[in-house]
This record gives sequence, C-alpha cells and structure tokens, in this order.
Amino acid sequence: MISYIRGTLADIDESIVVIENNGVGYGMSSSMNTIRQLPAIGSEVKLNTKLIPKEDSLTLYGFYDKEELKMFELLLSVSGIGPKGALAILSNMTVSDIQFAIAGGDAKAFAAAPGVGKKTAERVIIDLKDKVDIIGAFEAKITADLSGSVGKNANTSTVKEEVLEALVALGYSASNAARALDKMTITEATTTEQLLSDTLKQMSFL
Repeated sequence: MISYIRGTLADIDESIVVIENNGVGYGMSSSMNTIRQLPAIGSEVKLNTKLIPKEDSLTLYGFYDKEELKMFELLLSVSGIGPKGALAILSNMTVSDIQFAIAGGDAKAFAAAPGVGKKTAERVIIDLKDKVDIIGAFEAKITADLSGSVGKNANTSTVKEEVLEALVALGYSASNAARALDKMTITEATTTEQLLSDTLKQMSFL
C-alpha cells in the first residue's frame, strides 16, 4: 500500500502529476483541484495516493489533501462511477461543494461534470447521502472563512455553528441552511438569537 509520495514536483502534463523521489518519477492522475494547489515545478511536494489495480495496469492517483482522497474513495463506491468519473467530479467541484450538493439533493451539480449523466448524478446522492458530514463541512468552511479575516474571532464561528444546528433541528436541510448563513453579515456583536432570526427571514427567499 502506498499512502503518500513526497518528492520533487518534476512535471504536470494535463491531469498527470509527476513526482521524482530517489531518481524515480511517479506519475499520478490528479484532479484539477489538486493541480491548482501545487507549487512551482522543482518544489518539494507531498501527495496522498491511492493505487488502483486492473487486469492490465496499475494506476496511481494523487491528491493534495486527505479529504479529497477520502471523497475520491467515496465516489468510487457509487455504482456507475469509476476513477475517471470521480476525478471529473473532483475537478469540477470542491469537497465542500460535493457535500453540500449531496445534502441538498442537487443532482445538476454532479451532472455538470464531464461524463456524468443524470442517472449517475442521482445515484451519487442516493448512495452517499448518509456518508457525508454536512455539519463538519460547514464548520470547515467557517474556519477557512475566518482564517486571515481581521476583527473576527472564535465566537463568530460558534454563533454560526449554533444557528446551523438550530435550523437543522427545526427541519431545514443543512444544505439550504448553510447557503442562507453564507449570505449573512456577522460581526463579533452578533448574537445567536439575532442571527437565527435574520437567517430564518433569509430562508424564506430560498
């Protein structure tokens, strides 16, 4: 089992990334999400990998972070999706986009990926709806939004999380609740009660 490869980024040829380690160049099929995050040629890089054997070949797939690798593996568990289809989805959508689309039943988002038809897109939602962590995805998005933001602290994140959980408890889908919260302006002075009230108003327009 090859969990990851660390070495010098030697080449990027369309969707193939080559990492040189101890004089050996390892070619890996990668998503555009991963390729966009790679450093300059000649830099050191580490990719998390999955080796998929076939009757006549061994293909290595590489991903910049473990979350994308895990999503790749989840997509492979869906009937009708192979490595090529999984990479197409991951090149067209981020991991968070996929989680939100599954939670919201948005088959069109998956069907927008090259080679993914309507029936396959619907199958992704059916097969993975109980396997994605939408709350965790939204919390990760909050952390990303807050990093580097001036004048915001952990309290802002806590308020968002509390409101998201409250909306889900009220029967709203986590996907719709996340989209509504994403439109809200939140400051350090914003209370949970105020944000919940404002977000409920926003929800009426979704």
